[in-house]
Amino acid sequence: MRTVTIRSCFFLCAIASALAVTAFADDQEKATTEIKRITSISVDANMRSIVNRTMADMLKVSRLDLVKQRQELNLNYGALFLTHQLTAGGAKMEDIAAQLKAGKKIFDIANEDHANWKEINSEARKLNKKIDDNVENYFRDSKKLAAIDRADQYSPQADKVSADTEMTKNEYADAQKRYQHLHDLAFAQLPTGDANVRNSGQGSGAPVPAVAGPPSY
Repeated sequence: MRTVTIRSCFFLCAIASALAVTAFADDQEKATTEIKRITSISVDANMRSIVNRTMADMLKVSRLDLVKQRQELNLNYGALFLTHQLTAGGAKMEDIAAQLKAGKKIFDIANEDHANWKEINSEARKLNKKIDDNVENYFRDSKKLAAIDRADQYSPQADKVSADTEMTKNEYADAQKRYQHLHDLAFAQLPTGDANVRNSGQGSGAPVPAVAGPPSY
């Protein structure tokens, strides 16, 4: 009887362990998907400006500091977001920078640091939701947001690194669909002939620009 009980406990522990590993892998997969959505939408200059401003607001850091970090470490915006999540969890930026410069990938660094993928996924989802809201605002009044960029001394043309093209064709296609969806959603909520639309030169009859700069293969 005692042997049966021990075997039963061992079996239950094995099941619990397997479930925990599965849940961890699922959280990491979901977080990775959200992080890649941040990267792919920012391939377009206008969208990159929005991602930069939205991330700076969420992380409570300077927009230009994000640009500087990207250029120093060659990180796309998804990878930069993950880097900040790791530092929020206790990792040191200088340690991460040293590992990146030694050739490690940020996702490998995150796993070695035992990253809380569930929390990272939650934060990435929040950021993507804020990005979507700000993209819709951009379509409603692009001139206002361009003025914010000038006031912040931010230039999307200067905010580029080679890592920005690190995405698959499917991720790029998903970014285009996301862009189109948010464009259509924004204009569907505006009255016909709205002044803001006319001023921005993006009236309902105007062609929709595609997300620019597909990755090279």
